[in-house]
Amino acid sequence: VTQLTAVLEYAKLRDQYQCHNKCKRPGLSASLAIARRMGKGRIGKKKGSHFARQIRRNEAYLLKHRHLPPTKEGAKHGQYTLLDNEAVLHGVRQYLAAQNLSTITPKHLCRHVNNAILPALDLTRKNASISERTAVNWLKKLGYSCKDVKKGVYHDGHERPDVIEARKKYLEQIAQYERLMCKYDNKTMEPIPPTLAPGEKEHMLVPQDECLVNTNDSPRRQWLKADQQPLKKKGNGRGIHISDWICERSGQLALNEEQIAAQAALPEEQRLKVTDARKIIYPGKNHDAWWNLDQLMEQMKHAVDIFEYLHPEKVAIWVFDCSSAHEGLAVDALNVNNMNVNPGGKQRHLRTTVIPMNNPPPKPGRIDTRGQMQTMVYPEDHPDPKLQGKPKGMKAVLQERESVWDELTTRCGAKAPVGKCGDCSKSQAKKDAERRVAEAEAMGQEDALADTDITQADELITAPSNDWCCMHRVLSLQDDFANEKPLLQHYLESRGHVCLFLPKFHCELNPIEMLWGYAKYRYRMASDGRFTTARTLVPQCLDMCDTLTIQRFFRKTWRYMDSYAKGLDAKQTAFAMKKYRSHRRIGLPSEIIALMRA
Repeated sequence: VTQLTAVLEYAKLRDQYQCHNKCKRPGLSASLAIARRMGKGRIGKKKGSHFARQIRRNEAYLLKHRHLPPTKEGAKHGQYTLLDNEAVLHGVRQYLAAQNLSTITPKHLCRHVNNAILPALDLTRKNASISERTAVNWLKKLGYSCKDVKKGVYHDGHERPDVIEARKKYLEQIAQYERLMCKYDNKTMEPIPPTLAPGEKEHMLVPQDECLVNTNDSPRRQWLKADQQPLKKKGNGRGIHISDWICERSGQLALNEEQIAAQAALPEEQRLKVTDARKIIYPGKNHDAWWNLDQLMEQMKHAVDIFEYLHPEKVAIWVFDCSSAHEGLAVDALNVNNMNVNPGGKQRHLRTTVIPMNNPPPKPGRIDTRGQMQTMVYPEDHPDPKLQGKPKGMKAVLQERESVWDELTTRCGAKAPVGKCGDCSKSQAKKDAERRVAEAEAMGQEDALADTDITQADELITAPSNDWCCMHRVLSLQDDFANEKPLLQHYLESRGHVCLFLPKFHCELNPIEMLWGYAKYRYRMASDGRFTTARTLVPQCLDMCDTLTIQRFFRKTWRYMDSYAKGLDAKQTAFAMKKYRSHRRIGLPSEIIALMRA
């Protein structure tokens, strides 16, 4: 439209200039005046001369062909691009038409053009190839656009007050061990050993996570024409569940070929039972059982053996996501949720404990039970046959802790203490909903979750203000119950290692999440929707990630932790991640905030 308007205005002005005898070159003067009028040049500058010349040429072409000359926009140095070659264009369109929906990518197009189309047309001269960026431009010119085909919206509580508090606590724990960890050079990624005092051991982060890959996984973003919509297969297909660890020093927690050969030379009783910490199962109906704490514990024992073989005299900081599966307690752990108010019934047999010393002092004339051993089950020779070998229940346990029971009855006044009050029941309902959500996510069945479960799991419920509201609340706050450690932590500490749990909704603090993204991207590019193919592809895609890449994953995680430790929120942290891509630390918070405002 601009070119046509320029020609029209030029013709009018030239006719006016031709009426003046003093204007010896009306065409040139009129074209220059129109160029300046349309902002294409200034008086005394040569900037508008090109546009003026183009106006004159366009007029001549318009009079001869009845239309403006074709545009050469995008051409380089006045020459047409390879896509302007009819044979190349035909070959590209033929290739795209033969591809299935959701399989077209700039990378594949670039490879096909350079390796098949151009050599077939004998276009092998210098610069006769295209880059992936050029392939993106070609797809856009041919009517394709990259569309996001994922469904659903993800909501989380990343900045909830309780989650922020948990994040702060986790970062404080990491800070305690950081001086004992190896650092890595920002450029070469060479390890810089820590300075250790006598008796200290080097510590190493070893995060764990699970991932579910579905047979029908396809690229989330696909190149499609405006009228195209991929027909996705019904359902996700069979699932492949992966549980794995990674280590900043050695990458994946597995023995290399030389180490495996050395193990094979040892007597059988001295060999490692497993040489790769990764565990892959194929769960589903009539297939492998779904992942649970028992399987994780079995894998955990092999993983610790492998770590101690690869890194002798080192201490591992095993990091797990915050979930009910990972924080599961032993069967006989002191868990008030496994107790009834009264003896007997369906309740577990809990382990023997010691009554906490920080309980209230006994009233005058009462027995001081603090520091005494307490069994949670009645003896087999109990005088009452109905109670022999039966679990005691909350009421009997509290009554045996005389000072605590006296305090509870005093605070309740004339009313008898209740087993569980309404506020505590709401808090337990939230925990149950969180457990159901975690189990569904682990099994890849998020779509089957009820909306009430998701809402209840995300709901912020404050702890009851009264710590003496009911038996359930009082017993749960007793030191031996409150400080009961998860089964994983019990085992790892018994082996001389450290166990930490990430705050909720903070997957960015777990570098293995980046490994899942790395592997899934490559899996989706090569997957054909068949389980036999997926079974082979998944371990291959995971093995493609080398140690250097995993070290970069860790480096990015350290930047996240440094950003949160410096008080930046999620939005500021996301900006800092882009600004400091090749560093273990971010800059000063004031610098980052100033850059965001610039």
